[in-house]
Amino acid sequence: MRYKAARTDIIDPEIGSPEWDRAELGHIDINRWREYVKAPDTTFMMLRGPQGISVLMHTEEKNLRAECDTQNGDVYTDSCMEFFIKPDSSDERYLNFEFNPKGVLHLGLGSGRQERRLLDTDRKVFSIVSYANEGDWTLKFYIPDSFLEEHFKNVSTPCKGNLYKCGDMTDHVHYAVWSEVEVDAPDYHRPEFFGTIEL
Repeated sequence: MRYKAARTDIIDPEIGSPEWDRAELGHIDINRWREYVKAPDTTFMMLRGPQGISVLMHTEEKNLRAECDTQNGDVYTDSCMEFFIKPDSSDERYLNFEFNPKGVLHLGLGSGRQERRLLDTDRKVFSIVSYANEGDWTLKFYIPDSFLEEHFKNVSTPCKGNLYKCGDMTDHVHYAVWSEVEVDAPDYHRPEFFGTIEL
């Protein structure tokens, strides 16, 4: 899979900004694991601004679950949208941004599932906006270049990443991905299956 982020001269455009009209619409619609229900329709867009990356995600999920209130808590048990990014092609580590409808963020850094370090970065840095209604949840967040440069020597373009939809403890347990993850059971910490993202 390949996605090309649109360019903008505006730093982190707001939801509803005409800047988003130029962005390609990506779909998180690969439901590989058939023993679970089909994931709700979920899409994403990205804009590459002068100082960072803006990500806009949307899902038409009903019966949203949002129980986790703790930053770096188990938001994946709630209705959850996720963005994993490996910014530096010469570095095996990647970041996992995981959000629930309350805008609570689980943020980790490492080279695999077992080698992750949770980051307590001030969440204001990411300008998280989350609007959740029944059957309609929109999420926007921002990843500043300055944050990436704290943790990586380079920001490659293209880089690698994946986007996911899940809900481990919802009443409609589901798992969907943007770039196919060719394993028998749901596992999002598989960077070998990341798609290509042009920034």
